[in-house]
Amino acid sequence: MKKIAGIDGAKGGWVCVSGYEDNHKELHLEKFEYFSDIESRDFDLILVDIPIGLDIDLKKGGRIVDNLARKTLLANKSSIFNAPSRLVLNAKNYEEANKINKSKGMGLSKQSWNLVKKIKEVDSYIKKNNETIIFESHPEIIFQTMKKGKVYSKKKDEDGIIERKNLLEKNGFSRTFIEKNLFKKDNFYKQDDFLDACSLFWTANRVALNKEIRIPNDKIVDIDGIIMQIRV
Repeated sequence: MKKIAGIDGAKGGWVCVSGYEDNHKELHLEKFEYFSDIESRDFDLILVDIPIGLDIDLKKGGRIVDNLARKTLLANKSSIFNAPSRLVLNAKNYEEANKINKSKGMGLSKQSWNLVKKIKEVDSYIKKNNETIIFESHPEIIFQTMKKGKVYSKKKDEDGIIERKNLLEKNGFSRTFIEKNLFKKDNFYKQDDFLDACSLFWTANRVALNKEIRIPNDKIVDIDGIIMQIRV
């Protein structure tokens, strides 16, 4: 039985919901300061909400996976940022990163720059460990898939929190587990980070059972051989 995890970036580092395939009742919540802290957990499969695999030269709309994901998402399309050029990972500040990105085809948004540190963490881990068990996903597409329709609410708003909580419970999650970790005060993560990690676990389970949607359907790899494909 595969040990699986859904991991989302948070203020304090990374929030992780883990357990075993085909089992939503015995879940664990862990907090990691660094992505590399997962190494001791011996996960067989990980879904993470971060761009994985990067182009060097950029085109309008971002990577193929970003473009297709935006077309798949029926509402809140702005939640999908364009991933930066791989060359941006070594930039010292936003100004340098934006200059590099522009030289490769487009400017870099502040939202994307704020993700660069975590993108680099995951990218470095995958390359160092030659991992093929870590895949990119996107919680907003996951919740849309759960609902089988548009999710209009914003994930940080109160009604958005409640809608996503209810969707998780309807899709097998224990109300006790959700409420215990959703409503306690914790400066490490925000409510939507926890809900997103739960959604990523849900998709990790689908991947383990070969029931997931792949965007795009055929695998694309970047210059370092890293897979660029969202799994939902």
